[in-house]
Amino acid sequence: MTQEQLIRQALSALAHFGVREVCVAAGARNAPLIAALLTSKGIRIWNFFEERSAAFFALGRMMADRKPVAVVTTSGTAAAECLPAVIEAHYQGLPLFVLTADRPKSYRGSGAPQAIEQHHLFGVYAQTLGDWDVTDESLSMYQTTGDRPRHLNVCLDEPLETNVIGVDFSRAQTPEAEPRSHTCTLDCDLVLASGMHPADAKEAAQLLATLGAPIVAEATSNLHGFRELQPLLTPGGERSLQSARPAHVLRLGAVPSWRWWRDLESQPKIKVTNITHSGFSGLARKENVQTLPWESVRGSQFVVRGSECGILRFEPDLGKFEQSEPNWMRKLIEVIPAGSRVFLGNSLPIRELNLALKSARPGVEFFASRGANGIDGLVSTFLGVSATHREECWLIVGDLSTLYDLAAPWIIAQMNHPKLRIVVINNGGGKIFSRVNSLRALSEKSLTVIENRHELSFEPWAQLWGMEYVRTDDVNDLVDLLHVPIVIEIRPDPLQTEAFWKDWQRPVIRPR
Repeated sequence: MTQEQLIRQALSALAHFGVREVCVAAGARNAPLIAALLTSKGIRIWNFFEERSAAFFALGRMMADRKPVAVVTTSGTAAAECLPAVIEAHYQGLPLFVLTADRPKSYRGSGAPQAIEQHHLFGVYAQTLGDWDVTDESLSMYQTTGDRPRHLNVCLDEPLETNVIGVDFSRAQTPEAEPRSHTCTLDCDLVLASGMHPADAKEAAQLLATLGAPIVAEATSNLHGFRELQPLLTPGGERSLQSARPAHVLRLGAVPSWRWWRDLESQPKIKVTNITHSGFSGLARKENVQTLPWESVRGSQFVVRGSECGILRFEPDLGKFEQSEPNWMRKLIEVIPAGSRVFLGNSLPIRELNLALKSARPGVEFFASRGANGIDGLVSTFLGVSATHREECWLIVGDLSTLYDLAAPWIIAQMNHPKLRIVVINNGGGKIFSRVNSLRALSEKSLTVIENRHELSFEPWAQLWGMEYVRTDDVNDLVDLLHVPIVIEIRPDPLQTEAFWKDWQRPVIRPR
């Protein structure tokens, strides 16, 4: 087996699985793969200087376009940098393809530079396609199934062959997905919806309009723009759910951010049916929980159990606390133009924007990373989601999430996207922790550490990457923004924010 054959076979594997976009982070060991990609046809290449941002950008591309995207890394810890994005893709059910270059197999266990055990590097989070070396007599791929991350490890020895002619990705034969169907009849009296692609939301809307059950939907469900669902959409989010007494909950899409959902763990008498692409139930308990494939939306029949749920509707008075974080979400959503794409950070921005959805303009699409629900790589993922969307694209994210991903804007120069708006809600640390009941008894000293309190400004970060910068306490500053990438820093009033949540989270008293 020659190195040239090995490289061409690896690129052919990418093409076979439908990859048409590749994020590369160059190094010496993967230089032959990158050189061959640059001579290939039918492939778009995004160039990164580090692997972590590359992998999360690829994740965003898949979230938006729902097509496989590959990341190509060099050997050693560079390959390991992809693990957080691989985990997120695993829990979202997205086909991220990681092609890692490696030193020859004979170096494993030696401690030689850039020689780690890369085979099965991602464990349960990626399906292994192969571990190829020039010493192999033939190259075969392990069988893999479904929309999950895949990992192919290619061992390359020196001298490295950098004159390999690439492949034509556009002519590759990709396996046709087997048609799947699932039909059943289920009864339910409450619908929860979260984390659906706009195309999935369109499918789900048809089912939900026929079903007629009350719907509590997060912004990321993308259901709020359907006129036929307006009578069913129940405002109030967590507060409304506190009043609900369902017998059977139908969950569509990703795992919701509501605490009420987590509390279903201790209520085994409430049946839960999940319909999701990921295949994960989002609950640890097994009793009265079932998870169905997304195809069930098209083929199943659901029967409403009448008015047994008894859910109440609550409209938040956001304007009562003018400079609070939730009211800032209302202000932001009012200035975001129709047709924009909005990416929300975990998890406080999602919860707060859910309360302001009434102000959203037509055609606004919402995205969020609701797989592992972490704050890794959110800026990079937003940029991937935005890359081919020509309307305005907005990221609304917390300060710590931004600090996690300071290298992300590297790719902006290659995107040629003049309407990127990165809104950083800077509250001086992770304020979500101050609302976790089990942490309320912590000392002030402990909270200072846990919340990672700081006094940082994001103006130098914007300057580093050549972005415009605005710090504002007046939403009018965000009207008619320049057609250039902009960092918008907002510092809500912490006392007003605390007052809002104290008022909003008071116990629900059901009418007699």
